Amino acid sequence: MAEEKTLIENSYLKFIYELSDLNDKKNEKRLVSGFLTLTTKQIRLIPEKDNKPDETNAQFITFDQITDVDRKVELWRKALGSTTIIPIHYLVNNDEKACLISTSHENSKKIKKFLCVLLTNGKTIEFVSPFSKGGKILLDKKPVEGTIFLKKNDLVLSAEWLGKKQQEKIDLTNIDDFELNLQDKGDSSLTLKYQKDGTIISTLITAQRPLISFAGSYVQLLSDTKATETESIDLNEQQFMLVQMMYTSDIDAAMATEMLGVSEEELQGIVDDLLSKEVLRVSGDQEYELTEKGTKHIVEQMKKNLG
Repeated sequence: MAEEKTLIENSYLKFIYELSDLNDKKNEKRLVSGFLTLTTKQIRLIPEKDNKPDETNAQFITFDQITDVDRKVELWRKALGSTTIIPIHYLVNNDEKACLISTSHENSKKIKKFLCVLLTNGKTIEFVSPFSKGGKILLDKKPVEGTIFLKKNDLVLSAEWLGKKQQEKIDLTNIDDFELNLQDKGDSSLTLKYQKDGTIISTLITAQRPLISFAGSYVQLLSDTKATETESIDLNEQQFMLVQMMYTSDIDAAMATEMLGVSEEELQGIVDDLLSKEVLRVSGDQEYELTEKGTKHIVEQMKKNLG
């Protein structure tokens, strides 16, 4: 077992521990001055007493309790000054609680970077790289299981399949765009768009929500771009079947109507609905193709169906 190391020791700040209601105005009175110590295994929040850390009333949050860092939240009306607030969500006896840390902007970035790295590195993910190239989805590329590491300015994905190693190293200070798709159930995803050998490509990373959230927060901290958060897609059975058929094979209208058991007019209605949901796009005269949004959705749903 790796030795526990201290990364930040007794950083002076303010905090509130174990909140259930972030909108409760009484929270303002619960904000206390104290110290934060961050190790490679836990966060320690220590109230101040006589200008010193009061260790007897220290609170601990271990990394296996943490479910989210820096989630968007709405606080009570009164502002907490010019400092930055870091919300940390964690589990206590299967109930989610929140801790708010109030500190300077620079110190908040330092704390968040450490937390994102510690909560992400070495974890198992699935990724497709490249997922798209020059704006075109590469339908023949399938997800591979691998590991993720955050190293200073880089996000590194590594995998091995049948003795062949694959690694994708992405400079997070030079990405063009990124997109977060956070789901409460099933896998969430992070898509990174960047230039490689003069061509814009994208890499798709999928994992459980906490891991994608940690990685997305780190990307946000290092990049100058702002994440695009996608809404979940709700497809009925016929819409899903059509999208799945388009993902797995080349089909025409005759094949689609036969396999779905619908008329050409009904098929066009299904297509129109998928166009409005931005799952499909027009690619030619009466021709349609999956969008990146649609492809990601079908990949994630097929993975869920496979268990």
